[in-house]
Amino acid sequence: MINSINTIQNIYRIHRTQNNANPVARVNELKGKGISGDELALSDESRIKQKALQALKNAEDIRSDRVDLLREQIASGTYQVSDDEVAEKMVTDSVLDILL
Repeated sequence: MINSINTIQNIYRIHRTQNNANPVARVNELKGKGISGDELALSDESRIKQKALQALKNAEDIRSDRVDLLREQIASGTYQVSDDEVAEKMVTDSVLDILL
């Protein structure tokens, strides 16, 4: 669960940074300095999604030992999830849905 909390924190930090940035003002500032060239304008939503995907790509790799253990438990019928884990996952997903 720590990984999901860190991921949410990273996405929130990126979201907050993107909302505070004003890309149009930055382009105008560069134009005022005589810098010209091709331009690409992305919506705020696209930028946030792009940063979130980059954060997910930089996250730790899948722990195959843990995946194998879970597969064995599911196959044998011994896998159990606590109510707290379900609630935490629901909150995590809700926060990610709001941010993305």
